[in-house]
Amino acid sequence: MPIQTSELRFYKSTTVSDTTSNGGRISANEIADGVKNNVWPDVPQGERLAGSTKYRKVFFKVANDADIKLIDPRIYVETATPGDDRILIFPGTQTDTQGMLTGSERLYGAGTLDANASIGATSIDVNTESATDAIFQNGDLIRISDQDHVDDASGNVEFIRLASSGGVTWNGDKATLTFEAGQSLQSAYASSNTRVASVIEPEDIEATWGSWTGSTVAGTYDGSGPTIAPTNIIPILDSIGSIEQTWTLTFSDANSFSCVGDMLGSVGSGSLSGGDFAPNNPDFSRPYFTLPVAGWGGAWSSGETITFKTHPAAVPIWWKRIVPAGANSLSADKVVVAITGESA
Repeated sequence: MPIQTSELRFYKSTTVSDTTSNGGRISANEIADGVKNNVWPDVPQGERLAGSTKYRKVFFKVANDADIKLIDPRIYVETATPGDDRILIFPGTQTDTQGMLTGSERLYGAGTLDANASIGATSIDVNTESATDAIFQNGDLIRISDQDHVDDASGNVEFIRLASSGGVTWNGDKATLTFEAGQSLQSAYASSNTRVASVIEPEDIEATWGSWTGSTVAGTYDGSGPTIAPTNIIPILDSIGSIEQTWTLTFSDANSFSCVGDMLGSVGSGSLSGGDFAPNNPDFSRPYFTLPVAGWGGAWSSGETITFKTHPAAVPIWWKRIVPAGANSLSADKVVVAITGESA
């Protein structure tokens, strides 16, 4: 069963503010699609007059009940704001905050086609809001679309790769984009209604685990000591319930252990005779992970440990909003940021 559109969701970071603490890990606060101020607050008059640059961190989550991963995801600004402000995006990490940003991050965004383009064209001119953003770079994957909106079944849309050398040249705020050898437009596009975006290409999106380690004299999991990661009987991750966390299981005797997350603290206890260990994520009523009981072996003792990390089925993306000084007011200002991909 493929991933459904409703299973691709946006979530806020744990801290949302206009300070350097903005960002952090994924929260359980889902962002409602198409709702006013779902990501950004209104811009007051004083801020419009003075200008500002603000950041928000958004997670694109694959909340699929069957734990299917999103293959070859592509993230882009589908429609730029109609106002004087501009929204740019760039990749983050599962834990970074605004204070960790350097200001030299590679930015992605969208522009508009400068002149009509014919089928078979091997280059196009695109008007951007500011060449200083450098939203197009050599080797980029770009998206070209004349659809009315991202879910429009009519119209044309295609992805095409820019040349790795000489793919982008600038004349003021206009970029000439030259395609990779052998690639050309499959449709004709009019300058009046065509958007062109640079595309972020993250890894496949799925919940994962790693950094397996620990300490024991004679205990095993999946037939080996905890310094060797299991390969057959492994942690089972839930796309909805899994989070970014380092988990430590500590034995209190030969049979029983407790589990602590580095940010959550205690999430319960289990035993070698008590069935699979699956601590519950109360935000979604799904397990953070499941550790199959069949993996345990050897002889465990009090104080011995296993530690591993889990990562959510989500990709973190920073949004940067630039309001130039003297920007005009626009009550219907909005931006559309989209994700697409494949599934088995």
